[in-house]
Amino acid sequence: MVIPKKTDPRVVRTQRLLRKAMFELLETREFEQITVQDIADLATIKRATFYLHFNDKQDLVQQCIIDLLQELRESMEYSTEEPVQFNFTSGEAHPSFIRLFHHVGEHYDQYQALLVKNRIPAFSSGLMELIHEFVSQGINHIEPNDNNLTANRDLIIKYVESAFLEVIIWWIENQMPYPEKDMASQLMNLSIKGPYIIQPGQQ
Repeated sequence: MVIPKKTDPRVVRTQRLLRKAMFELLETREFEQITVQDIADLATIKRATFYLHFNDKQDLVQQCIIDLLQELRESMEYSTEEPVQFNFTSGEAHPSFIRLFHHVGEHYDQYQALLVKNRIPAFSSGLMELIHEFVSQGINHIEPNDNNLTANRDLIIKYVESAFLEVIIWWIENQMPYPEKDMASQLMNLSIKGPYIIQPGQQ
């Protein structure tokens, strides 16, 4: 990414227009079909101006991904108003997980563009990293003893985090059919307790 003076309001405005244009184009086209000229035209700037800020369209979309994931990370961070210890077995959704779904809902068009319409690998992997941190911390807190787990810890974490990501994608694809808090609590309960109220064979 080209680094002009960020303190210049014109730079901030131009980069905002370029990011907005990129997301709008990603909502309707495949990334490979988008050209720098398309982006510049939609952002109402000259093509030469684009190159004052970004090297190419890959550079721009990478910055879009960095910005969105950073915003998500900040929204999921611990708040001083929340209890230090959270009871993961309470049936309630963790506040950070609720905020994840809230962020997805709030930026629905952007997530749809990057995760569903185009499924850009850099965004999928970046989102998976955030989910991995949340899942691994939760599992390690619930059960720190490997002897009490039904499978290898790393396998369980991979299984749960993959399910989380695919359910988030499903939620986006289906226009968010369930409320954010319900999604967070149901997905946590599925991960911790499984899909059955009464385990098969125990009725």
